[in-house]
Order: sequence, then structure tokens, then C-alpha cells
Amino acid sequence: MARGKVGAVNNLVKLGVKYGPIVYEAVKHGKEPARELAERQVARSSARRRALEHAHHLVDGSVLTVFDGDQRLFVVFNGDTPVASHPTSKKKTLQALIDGYDLDKRVRPTPRRRMAPRVKRTGG
Repeated sequence: MARGKVGAVNNLVKLGVKYGPIVYEAVKHGKEPARELAERQVARSSARRRALEHAHHLVDGSVLTVFDGDQRLFVVFNGDTPVASHPTSKKKTLQALIDGYDLDKRVRPTPRRRMAPRVKRTGG
């Protein structure tokens, strides 16, 4: 098999493993439930990123991972005060979410560095 074909087969297998369950649900239940499942998966994967971005913009921001039943939530703090959760909890308040959790396990967002351009632009 040519080298390019091996890479294509490897990529196909990786994508099949990653997105196979979503495609299976789409075929099994139809379009609407599959679309909702896909939206939930995307929201779940981007919730941590959004919470860390929110905490980055606060003066003393941090994020704590909590669970509401089987749903993972990220509670954003400004100092020791809970500010928001990503995704938002419709059942519990922020204080009820963090009861029983160790607040020392909060994660602070890492400062981001801006990369300088590798090549300086020349006028002309």
C-alpha cells in the first residue's frame, strides 16, 4: 500500500472511532435526536474552555469542576465568590452546587502569551 493510502486509512479509522457513536445514534433514532446529541457533545466539550476564558477575564478568576447528577459543570469564581457556571444549572443555585466540594481544588487559568511574528514585515 502506498504511503499516502496508509495515512488516509489511519485517519479514517481515527475519525470512525471518534464520531462513530454519533453517526450510529443518527441512524438509529433519526435526524432530530441526533442533532440534539451532537449539540450536547459540542456544548460539553466547549464548556471547560468557556469557563476558563470567563475566569481569565476576572480579577482573581478560578474554575472548579462540580457534578450535578451526571452532568459535569464548571463553576467560575472571582476570589471566593461563585460568579457563574458553564453550562448553567437550571435546577440548583451556585451555592448549592459547590456545597461539599474542596475549594482548594480550583484551577486558575494560565496566562496566555502572544507570539511575535517570525518574519518582520517590510514596507514597500
